[in-house]
Amino acid sequence: MSEEYDQITASHYAAYRPDLHLKILHEYFAGNNKHKNALDIGCGTGHSSIALATFCDKVIGIDPSQHMLQNALLHPGVEYARYNDEKLDFANDYFDIITFAGSLYYARSQHLLNELVRVSTHNAKVLVYDFEIYLEKICAELKMDSSPKEKSEYDHKANFSELDQKSITIEREHSKSYSVNISIANLSHLLLSSKDNFNILAEIFGDDTDLYYKVSQKLKSVYKDEKIRVEAMTYLTVYTVLK
Repeated sequence: MSEEYDQITASHYAAYRPDLHLKILHEYFAGNNKHKNALDIGCGTGHSSIALATFCDKVIGIDPSQHMLQNALLHPGVEYARYNDEKLDFANDYFDIITFAGSLYYARSQHLLNELVRVSTHNAKVLVYDFEIYLEKICAELKMDSSPKEKSEYDHKANFSELDQKSITIEREHSKSYSVNISIANLSHLLLSSKDNFNILAEIFGDDTDLYYKVSQKLKSVYKDEKIRVEAMTYLTVYTVLK
């Protein structure tokens, strides 16, 4: 995982994420007993870790970005640590739940898969999930579609399919669509939490001075409602660790 986010975009990332982590996790954990130890790999500013804490006694969120961790949200059931892409600094057979929330695309490697198997208990579950928010119409209103940019290769459905999976097996795959109501204030944070979007919007508005205010005011001039309904698609793949 590369350090994609700087301090400014990390602060917008911390300020708002759509309430989809909990919805996705409920799809799997509903009716299950609470788990003991969980590891959230690529936790960002902690939204996914805090959602996971609903179902686990203890959650450790790790991320390679110091900017993200500096903006991480505090929660009594969550601890945060820096991940250096080399080794998971935990004992063998420790975690019964491991999650990747929109992070596996950046993190995926055979080394990491071997490491997570090492720190997992037998029959531990590995949940790989992500969500895609469809903002094309909103970006068009902001004239973002007229700004040159490379097409992203990011894959929301990324999993372990291209790696040696002798120690894990797929339990289930699931996708589901949602409608999400987002306030203009939070929608502005969501747009600016992407470094690519941040740079495009800074170009559109001339510079990045008071960019959050400028984006919010533009959205208010276009949309009269307090909240804007957007569509989202969620993806979940669950693996079982075999030891």
